[in-house]
Amino acid sequence: MDTKPGEQPADRSNVSYATICRIERGHIDPTTGTLRKLLNALGEDLEFGRRREESIPELADLADAWRLDRAGEVQPDWTRLRSFVDHLTRRPQDAIAAIAAKPQGSGSDFFDNLLAGMAEKISDDSGVARPAWTRRIRFLIDPWESIGTPRMRAAAATSTPPQFAARKIFIPAATLWRQN
Repeated sequence: MDTKPGEQPADRSNVSYATICRIERGHIDPTTGTLRKLLNALGEDLEFGRRREESIPELADLADAWRLDRAGEVQPDWTRLRSFVDHLTRRPQDAIAAIAAKPQGSGSDFFDNLLAGMAEKISDDSGVARPAWTRRIRFLIDPWESIGTPRMRAAAATSTPPQFAARKIFIPAATLWRQN
């Protein structure tokens, strides 16, 4: 604590020297009242405020969560997509707000369908109506399957959520939704 020459922090703050020593050594945590007195002695105020709640992520913000690989194939950013789903798993009350806005067209029919399938699954899991924008995403003509052996692709197809299968996207649910 900065003090004037010859002046003790205890004198300026009306907090005992022993209490200040215990706080400085980490033996005790100051009470709110003690902290307020110490800060006032320094010409500072102690203010409390509410912590802002965590913002709700939006599916619409994930339209760019993909890249083209060397072969020109769309590679989703599974980490960003799973992070979104994880948030909604922890905070299901955010589901409606998180999927309400239509994502901008991504430039990939596959990826637009993937986002629509996610919104539909989240809606169905939450027991709420699907967002209207998902009906405007044209279903894929050619199926999209994750890479792997024929046996791996068959296993993926059997564990694909119906919302994705309807859009001809065959990926295991565990790609986005963690198994409990």
